[in-house]
Amino acid sequence: MNLLFFQNIVSPHQMPYIEHLPQKEGVDDVIVLVPEVNLGERDALGWDARRWLETEGVRFVVAPSNKEVEDILKSYNNENETWCLFSGINAFPEVTAWFRISLKYNVKRGVITEPPYVYEHPLWQHAIRFAIEDWRYAKYIDKLFVMGDDYLRYYRFWSKRWEVIPFMYCTEWRDRKTAPITNGDKLKVLYVGGLSHRKNVQCLLKATMLLDKEEQHQIEIGIVGDGDERGALERLANGLDTSVQFYGSWPMVKIPEIMEQYDVLVLPSLHDGWGAVVNEALTLGLYVICSDCCGAKMLLKSVDYGMVFNSNNDKELASRISACIQEREKICTGAKSRIEWSRKHISGTSVANYFLSKVRKSNILRKK
Repeated sequence: MNLLFFQNIVSPHQMPYIEHLPQKEGVDDVIVLVPEVNLGERDALGWDARRWLETEGVRFVVAPSNKEVEDILKSYNNENETWCLFSGINAFPEVTAWFRISLKYNVKRGVITEPPYVYEHPLWQHAIRFAIEDWRYAKYIDKLFVMGDDYLRYYRFWSKRWEVIPFMYCTEWRDRKTAPITNGDKLKVLYVGGLSHRKNVQCLLKATMLLDKEEQHQIEIGIVGDGDERGALERLANGLDTSVQFYGSWPMVKIPEIMEQYDVLVLPSLHDGWGAVVNEALTLGLYVICSDCCGAKMLLKSVDYGMVFNSNNDKELASRISACIQEREKICTGAKSRIEWSRKHISGTSVANYFLSKVRKSNILRKK
């Protein structure tokens, strides 16, 4: 089996499983084709995508011409099983062009996509755009890998031919260096991400205001990241009887050092196609609370790993935080089991195994 990934950049949330694919039985060639290695703004945030170019067993083709893409596809045209995996259908111009080029060749196609971005446009508008721009290509797609499990029915509505598969981003595995502090007197709550309206960090601070005074004294909050909302958040934090530390922006490789100092991660986004910070937190043993508008809520099936609250519901988030305060010792001692669960279910090699199991599975009742 040959696996060709067509992406807009070298994805830091897909490479952690792609790097394991060359070692899997039955996998021959793994190629990643991108117009550029990284986006400038991600460089500024400390995303070091270039180091992935040294991944053993993976061939990278950066900024290929259409002729080069044609030559690569032509070389695999007569192979028994070559899969081309595209990041979206019409999400990125170069990837769209490569998808259209692939239609001339005898390959199997998969699309890896985030769900509709309903934060800015309602689902019905996405449906109209899909009908006009994307639906014509559905008959050429064998597998559709969708981040999260909220929109499976939506995508299955469009075609009986493709198999719609719940999927996930994953993050590079990092072993925890320090043990959780189980005898502390305060619950330490962390947010990591941009400080924008969409990320809705104010919901965390407003929820803290709804706690009684005693509970407010029993937690500490850390906020890692920067953005347009920082000033407003700092003013809001001044009204709390809770210690709030703003770390500002940190390089991504340093984030685990901060995470290990905390017990609970909160992700209160109004919309997150996935929310890879949830993966990072779980792999380091943190408990997670996230809104129901985050694709990564799919990982929180057990209350032992985390809880979900209705988006922008300050009162409901407050009740989740209050429950964590009451169960702080249990949450801290449960870190080891969350790390073990993460290793089995969301590590790079486990996601690679899941991905291959879905690619190898033939569709039943294929209809055009």
